[in-house]
Amino acid sequence: MAATGEREDPAFPVGAACRIDSRSPWRQVAEIPVGLDPEGIAVDVARRRAFVACSRSDFVSVVDLDKHEVVAEIQTGAEPIDIGLDVQTGRVFTADAHSDQVTVIDSATLEVETALPVGGYPSGLTHVPEFRRLYVGNSLGSTMSVIDLDTLETVATVDAEPGAGAIGVDPTRGLVICVNFVAASANFYDAGSFEEVGRLELGTGTCAIGIVPERGEAFIVNSIAGTVSLVDLDAIEVVDETRTGQAPVGLTVAPAHDRIYVTNRGAGTLSVLGVADRQEWSQIPVGNGPGGVVVDPYDGRIFVANAGSQTVSIVEDLLAAKPPAPVVEEASPWLGNKLPSFALEDYRTGERRTNRDWAEKKYILNFFASW
Repeated sequence: MAATGEREDPAFPVGAACRIDSRSPWRQVAEIPVGLDPEGIAVDVARRRAFVACSRSDFVSVVDLDKHEVVAEIQTGAEPIDIGLDVQTGRVFTADAHSDQVTVIDSATLEVETALPVGGYPSGLTHVPEFRRLYVGNSLGSTMSVIDLDTLETVATVDAEPGAGAIGVDPTRGLVICVNFVAASANFYDAGSFEEVGRLELGTGTCAIGIVPERGEAFIVNSIAGTVSLVDLDAIEVVDETRTGQAPVGLTVAPAHDRIYVTNRGAGTLSVLGVADRQEWSQIPVGNGPGGVVVDPYDGRIFVANAGSQTVSIVEDLLAAKPPAPVVEEASPWLGNKLPSFALEDYRTGERRTNRDWAEKKYILNFFASW
């Protein structure tokens, strides 16, 4: 039987449970419909479930990982964006951006325990079992909330910068790193005192981070710049940058720490980047507008939340190591061509205007995308 939500493709006739491209080292396992604009994903290995934060539905979809279907929907605050699971307490946490709160869910009963107030527009979170802390990036508040995982009390509110969101933690060095989308920067804090110990300016649209502690490295996604920065955590400096697909927004480190996975929202792909060589090994097609990404440590399958498709893609990376040939991204067919004619409504007068009205004049096109 065809995988749930599988799309027609001449190269992949529907009819198999998985799709294998003999030309590319990946396998599509399933594409599962969930709520509107899914973003963050967390995997419960013990119960074989995935929790998906559906930002425009204001709920979490619970996916059975064996049946590949949604088995429950849990109401949260408004616009849950990021999500995390603490195995020790069995709690799931969502960052509810428009409610300025974190919803706490019991992963066994699938019931909401409580809601914790945080700063303005929380858009990113992570937790560290070793420190028993939950860290929340508050984008409008320009702060980072620190919550005790066991008592659910806020133990600190730390100043960050505009667009504070995704957070990475290096337990080996005792570092907490908050990346700031608007400020295009990252703040480094001592995990014990919460004092700032460093700051970096990065590419525009910093929005995701992954840590490889044994190498002393962090990988930070710059969405608008279309790059991934490699940061030396001992020197707190950028040492390299790698280009990926269009508009990268999500990142996770593979369990073996030999590669990272980056979702390219504008391209509908998942980039596989080598940790040691910092080169793109392959691109795996997923759904439209991919964002959150996580690897199931049980079987190594990769889960991608597709905000544009309202689905979760489950794929397998079949690469054993770096491939002999590098990835070559095809140039856009529009490159070098003249701007096509178009018409838009003038927001001031309501009159229909075409780009011919501004021929040979300078003007700005502002494209706003709501995920």
